[in-house]
Amino acid sequence: MHRMRTRALSSSILALILLAACTSPGAERKAEPSRSGEARRQPSRTIAASASASGPVDPARISVQSSDAAWTDAIDAAVDGRDVSVAVGIDGRIVHSHLGRVPRVPASNQKLLTSMAALATWDPSFRFATIAMAAEPLVGGVVRGDLWIVGSGDPEISAASMARLATRLHAAGLTRVRGSVVGDTSAFTREWWAPGWVPGLSRSYVNRATALAFEGNAGSSPEAQAAAALTAALESRGVEVAGDPAAASLDAAAPGLSDGATDLTPLARISSPPLRDLLTIQNHGSVNFYAEMLLKALGAHATDAAGSTAAGALAVERWADGWGVEAQVRDGCGLSHGDRVSTHGVVSMLLLALREPWASVFVESLPGPGDGTVGDRLIGLPVRAKTGTLFETPVSSLGGYVTDANGSTVAFSVMSRGLDKATAASIEDEIVRILADADIG
Repeated sequence: MHRMRTRALSSSILALILLAACTSPGAERKAEPSRSGEARRQPSRTIAASASASGPVDPARISVQSSDAAWTDAIDAAVDGRDVSVAVGIDGRIVHSHLGRVPRVPASNQKLLTSMAALATWDPSFRFATIAMAAEPLVGGVVRGDLWIVGSGDPEISAASMARLATRLHAAGLTRVRGSVVGDTSAFTREWWAPGWVPGLSRSYVNRATALAFEGNAGSSPEAQAAAALTAALESRGVEVAGDPAAASLDAAAPGLSDGATDLTPLARISSPPLRDLLTIQNHGSVNFYAEMLLKALGAHATDAAGSTAAGALAVERWADGWGVEAQVRDGCGLSHGDRVSTHGVVSMLLLALREPWASVFVESLPGPGDGTVGDRLIGLPVRAKTGTLFETPVSSLGGYVTDANGSTVAFSVMSRGLDKATAASIEDEIVRILADADIG
């Protein structure tokens, strides 16, 4: 075994992968927009993807101009003195706030922040690359050491993905691997925890996030499973692989690399579906695994080091701060009871998002009535919104956009604590109905 240089190697490779993903060619396949198994029901009024003005908005321009109208009284009546925060905004201003500046646990509304931070970091067409690499270029169709698989955060890697990668390697002339196929474990850190997760409970709702995932990471070593799948796919195409599939870190002793090697040579690559499709799956189904994968990828992008939950959380906090919002971020999916943001802050971000070039992608990533986690709620209303629920200490949230009676796009956020889910959801839904029937503008 030859010892590779440490963190700088895997960091440079991850940077190469992210750069390659930015310049990837057309789609290999499209992700399904929803996994609810239910046809999407279109609201009767369309939510505008952008506000009337163009270009980003200075966060300082999100003003508070409280309205005094029948609809605000109706919202207060729906809350009825319970521990519920509400904020409503339109056209760059917050027009109603009830306990709106109180920091709250957002539950899965945390995915709103993760999604917006990702879209602010990468283009909606961005794809996460998975690359097969070796210490040296192919010589006579032979990899003289190990063939490495290095991921960068694609949550949808599967046996079919490895078959596509095998096809590309074979097309590139690969006939023999003298070493093993090895799945890299170092591009993301391997912690399976975030501050504020409930011991013995939270991990049952999300699998470990690894840069090289496989089949949703239900197994204990997705990197080894990916290596085994690629080995089998290569052998089925007539490529000889001498060693057994394995998983190892590029930051540790790595077999098959020559002394003094400073980098690996890419031999073939595959790409994830575009970010827009990943966010649609994540937000429609509230898929925690996708959000945690995305958070670690944000951490890798921000630090040029192995992607970690802490680094990703800090990146989202800094992004929110740049938009004038104070957020305490502990994870990407909202399982943490340590996440904090106010409804005032959420609505500020939702309003600012409408001015971004990716506004329509973000809005469409949110489920509407009869779709995803919104399920049978809010049927017939022109709404796109993200739900949120935690049960250990009861928390419920709903945030997104609704079109009012005047055809204007209204941003809203509702968060509560200590209420049973049925009560909390009924308050949330009543507030959306009030907004849909009112002339907010």
